[in-house]
Amino acid sequence: MSGQASKRNTSGLWLIIAAYVVCASLTAWFMPWSADDGRWPVALRAKYSPPDEGAHLGYIDYLITNRALPVFDDPDANYEAHQPPLYYISCIPAYLLGGGVAAVLGLHSTHEGIVRSVRAWSVVIGAAVIWAVYALALGMFGNDRPKALLAAGFAALLPMHFVNLAGVTNDGLAELTVTLCIIWACKLASEVSDRNALVLGLLVGLAMLVKSSALFIFFVAGVAAILGTRHLEDEGQRLKRIARGIGLTVAAALVVCGWWWVRNQILYGDPLAHRVFVELFSVDRATPEWFFERGLSGVGYVLMIFWGTALSFWGVFGQANVYLPGYGYLVGWAFGLLAITGLVRATRSRRSFWAAAPLCWLLACLGLAFVLAFYLRFNMIFYQVQARYLFTAIGPLAALFAAGWWSLWQSGKAGEDKSSISKTAWTLWWVVLGLLAIMALWYLRPGAPVLGLPWLGT
Repeated sequence: MSGQASKRNTSGLWLIIAAYVVCASLTAWFMPWSADDGRWPVALRAKYSPPDEGAHLGYIDYLITNRALPVFDDPDANYEAHQPPLYYISCIPAYLLGGGVAAVLGLHSTHEGIVRSVRAWSVVIGAAVIWAVYALALGMFGNDRPKALLAAGFAALLPMHFVNLAGVTNDGLAELTVTLCIIWACKLASEVSDRNALVLGLLVGLAMLVKSSALFIFFVAGVAAILGTRHLEDEGQRLKRIARGIGLTVAAALVVCGWWWVRNQILYGDPLAHRVFVELFSVDRATPEWFFERGLSGVGYVLMIFWGTALSFWGVFGQANVYLPGYGYLVGWAFGLLAITGLVRATRSRRSFWAAAPLCWLLACLGLAFVLAFYLRFNMIFYQVQARYLFTAIGPLAALFAAGWWSLWQSGKAGEDKSSISKTAWTLWWVVLGLLAIMALWYLRPGAPVLGLPWLGT
């Protein structure tokens, strides 16, 4: 690729990141932050506020006020207290800055300045996520920049994604660290070196200090270490190299997050604090049993999960009760169906999009499979059909959408240049994502009506 083309594609990435920043920043400004947010009618303030934002802010406030980590013993006081602390520690400067600026500018409340400042920090983290998605897709597509740009654009403009990253949430940092882990796992699969194993281990440790649900990255790292030794013919040497790679990765990860696991074991008898979360959080929360007691069948519950996920993947906002118009979901589903058709078509015609980096595709899809399994398992404990939990694997998801769309528009004729797709297909990708993003911003603006479940009314 020429220097001019390379510069043009780099400019494309910055345009995508800029589009994300605009969308996320507008959302961060629009969403109400408390009961005294005068921009919004009283009846709409709670409905449009981001999920769990108060609990996340409470965690940061506890760190600053008590100079200690919170203990999860009361789900009504702070039901995020079981979360690892890295995101919340990173928010402290923004929290203090927001409070100080609010006092200097004489804003309506100190809370207003704090929320806006911490949301701005979350938006910055989200911009790094878009960059990481591009970097991962670049590796998965064998340095094919146009395809990587499609993946970055999907992550940037998917309404549910940028709206979620605009609130105070640890989801963005979890996405960033997990995506970086997958990128480095691909490096380890290409070359099992001590350096790659140690760097991957440090990244895994950081991911575990953001969200315990990132545990699956240990398995991805282990598979990467095994794949990296595939060229060694001596079985004994290969086993030693695998053990060394996995050992260094785990050791480096434990140096970073081991203290957190020890603390949880002492406090809760569980290094991941999963047991105490299930015990306390299940009080007064919807569970599968709650639905079964009211006559819903197991099949009906699974269908309800599928339906809720299909909606919230594209956008169910606020307290999971604010929807897009029905035609917004139809557009999203049609868009997704076309991408899936492209994936199937590429596989059947042997125009494999993964040919340039099969190991990277394997590791990325393995990570996505773990995230999907975790999501389904979580919904077997609580009814939590929020597709934002799937965005931990936003990198693999975005790459699959880009691959499917690209494959859909190639005819596969002999002699065809498969490095590009038609301008119509390229333009349509951005038009659809842009329209979905604008639609979400329009229905999240102050004074917008609360849209109920599509086709069924409010």
